[in-house]
Amino acid sequence: MPGDVGYAALAVPSRRRLLHALRNVAAPADIKALAADAGLHANTVRFHLDVLVKAGLVVERTERRGARGRPRTTYEAAVPAEAAVDGYRLLAGVLTQYLDQVGEGGTAERAGRAWARRLLPSDADQQVELATATRRVVALFAQMGFEPEAVPHGQGSRVLLRACPFRELAEENPGVVCALHLGVLRGALDQAMAGRAEASLRPFVEPRLCVAEIASAEEVAQRSSTVGL
Repeated sequence: MPGDVGYAALAVPSRRRLLHALRNVAAPADIKALAADAGLHANTVRFHLDVLVKAGLVVERTERRGARGRPRTTYEAAVPAEAAVDGYRLLAGVLTQYLDQVGEGGTAERAGRAWARRLLPSDADQQVELATATRRVVALFAQMGFEPEAVPHGQGSRVLLRACPFRELAEENPGVVCALHLGVLRGALDQAMAGRAEASLRPFVEPRLCVAEIASAEEVAQRSSTVGL
């Protein structure tokens, strides 16, 4: 499975709900039934199913209804529930634990930056404003399933992350998982502002809350000079 496609498919809560629904029905289901089960609009379900199909997690089939009527499109999970969930959890756990043991949080942050560069276009030459860059960061973390909320803070913003989709792994290996998320945060910001803004991440401010701070490089420099007086 391509890394970016699989990551997005598993990170978004609505897609996880759809996959869970498909793994708990006795027969393949159509969009109408899935929309009712997941509490989503049919068009939203169709969009998420397309992503899941491309990721190899869901199989799409066309059922013929004799000579008349339109064919019925149905969907079913591609693999058994326990095999998929346990397999990804095991792989993620092995990798994060190893990187944590060898002190490779820096590698995890660089990986996050690289992923953000692949996912987002560079607007470094277009003088994007901090507010626009923050909105893009929030949109990216929303896609990943963090349920972010941006609130004003100084001349920049605080982004409240209330639903880490990898919370169990992060609690066990914060030096790796949180560093990866910090890399995504900084990489996304760099794509928009190329060093004109800085970001930090405070994991587990509360049991289910992490806080990212985004500020212009000028504001950060002013804070540093004030502290040094």
